[in-house]
Amino acid sequence: MASSSWPCFLLLLCMVTTLAINVHADQMAIYWGSHMKNLNNADLRATCQTKHFSHVSLAFLTNFGNGRTPRPDFGTACNVENDGCKSLQEDINACQQLGVKVLLSIGGLDENKYTLASAQEANQLAAHIYDVYMSGNGIDGPLGRVKLDGVDFYVNDASTSAYWDVLAQDLKQLDDNMILTASQGCSHTVGQADIPLYNALKTGLFSKVWPRFYGQSCTYNPRDTAAFEASVQSWATEFRDMDIYLGILANPDSQEERFISPRELPGALKIARQHENFQGVMLWNRYLDVKFLEDGNRAPYSDLIYRIVNPSSTMRMHAGF
Repeated sequence: MASSSWPCFLLLLCMVTTLAINVHADQMAIYWGSHMKNLNNADLRATCQTKHFSHVSLAFLTNFGNGRTPRPDFGTACNVENDGCKSLQEDINACQQLGVKVLLSIGGLDENKYTLASAQEANQLAAHIYDVYMSGNGIDGPLGRVKLDGVDFYVNDASTSAYWDVLAQDLKQLDDNMILTASQGCSHTVGQADIPLYNALKTGLFSKVWPRFYGQSCTYNPRDTAAFEASVQSWATEFRDMDIYLGILANPDSQEERFISPRELPGALKIARQHENFQGVMLWNRYLDVKFLEDGNRAPYSDLIYRIVNPSSTMRMHAGF
């Protein structure tokens, strides 16, 4: 009796394993910093300990260009002016030990706080970023002695397009293993230099791009998906050698418009998953994510969408993997 049931058990196990492998497992990334306001579980270490995120981008290094000295501004998360962000060194190390890639996001929401006026300024900024945040040479910088995993270019759509490509090339020359990612508004037409980072992205040095699908006409609307579908198609086609993520809001309580609710997200993912280089979602940001719980919902936004974005996690849990 036992021997006759054994082949059936093996067949069932193979079916469950195959099903788990074939489920599309996307990733989640998130921006950290800006307006944290001391919410519980919004700190950097707790963010990584959720095990939801493959990448965390520290927002932002700004105040550069036109002769200005680069300066990080993480909002209320910590105070750079009194060395209050050096304590993040331990959190960064903890995140990296968990396998989370920690990126320094440069630029930011206010395009007036940054620019690159010349190739020389791009050279100088690359050297500064590498020496202070990426080299691992023991420089005691604003984040302590850290070696971050890469640089995220968060460039406002109103910014100029000059010299971002030079900056990307300089960074990769300093460390070819450095991860480069980028964030732009979702409005883009294939073959058109209609976004500030277009020339930089065309260098082929970026591994991931997360267009921002909020605050623009190409955001997802379940009642009319045409603009969203066209935008996803443009990004996936033009940058087919990069991983494409949907940049989405983690809370409707934002000045930007078109929050995608957990109920609506499967519809957006169904469209995006038609493209082989689609790899997941990038959330703006951890403060809004945790605030989603504080606003009366049953969990942070990332908790509610994690198994929608990565359904294989549920499958493996049910299968006992």
